[in-house]
Amino acid sequence: MFQLVPVFLGLFDSTVQKLMNGFRDIFYELAYSNLSNMLSDLNEKVGTISTELSTAPDAWQGGTIWSLIVKIAEQVALPVAGTVFTFVILWELISMLIQPNNLADVDFVSVLMKWLIKSVVAAWFISNSLTICNCFFGVGASMVSKTTTVLNQQVTDNTQDSVLLKYLSDNYGDQDEDAESGDVSGLISLTVSTWFIDIIIKVMGILITIVLYSRMISIYLHCAVAPLPMATVTNHHMSNIGIGYMKNVFALAMQAVLMMICVAIYGVLVANVFDPNTITLDPANGVTAIKLLTKACWSTVGISILLVYTMFKCEGITKQIFAIS
Repeated sequence: MFQLVPVFLGLFDSTVQKLMNGFRDIFYELAYSNLSNMLSDLNEKVGTISTELSTAPDAWQGGTIWSLIVKIAEQVALPVAGTVFTFVILWELISMLIQPNNLADVDFVSVLMKWLIKSVVAAWFISNSLTICNCFFGVGASMVSKTTTVLNQQVTDNTQDSVLLKYLSDNYGDQDEDAESGDVSGLISLTVSTWFIDIIIKVMGILITIVLYSRMISIYLHCAVAPLPMATVTNHHMSNIGIGYMKNVFALAMQAVLMMICVAIYGVLVANVFDPNTITLDPANGVTAIKLLTKACWSTVGISILLVYTMFKCEGITKQIFAIS
């Protein structure tokens, strides 16, 4: 009877070891899949941001929204702008006539020439208001595109064939040795962490999409009524309306550039997390691959949250730069 005890204990230990090996393989696959999905989501979101910010308003969503805005501007805003234009040029003519000593010393030819020039310029601004707006956004899109080429390559290099995935594969994938209890518990912890992290990354992706879409909607709202403020550009008393409007439009264009700078900084910070020089195993001090992977994942989440926050702040920063109240 007692001679069978070691046999049973050996069978029990063998069964437990096989279960541990099986659990290690299962949770390795889950952790690897979750981590790969997280990195793919990051790479895809950076690419989406770059594409959205480098797209001009007349090409966004296939240009269908821009066609609608053009119709609103031409059929709704432009007729009202004509009325405003008539009032503005008449006001300007009266001001030019009574300004020099109440008609006492008035050079009617000079005044008429100035008034005609101002009227022609104002009419040009009204008729080309959407073109002017699109030029501003074209400049911003061009600046974004130049930044995008370098940034996409940088982030792709850091997320595809990532050193994090390599660490996980080298330490826990296709292992011939028997699994230890710490391996299984660590992989379970990493699997649960990457599940939560992947959800957080997806939520942040939604928030970034909201920021990008709200900016485009703001652009379309500005463009839809463009002829109205443009009608005041040449008026001495109301020119601040038109100039302020163009400053706001230009600020919206430059907001995309600031957002891309935020994404570029984000790419550098994530690259530092993925840098092999910053990921060093030290089993003697308890620095295992699982701990390094978990720390790198949560660091990436923290940096991503910072990206979302700074993108929300870009609108206010742009207004500060261009002194817009």
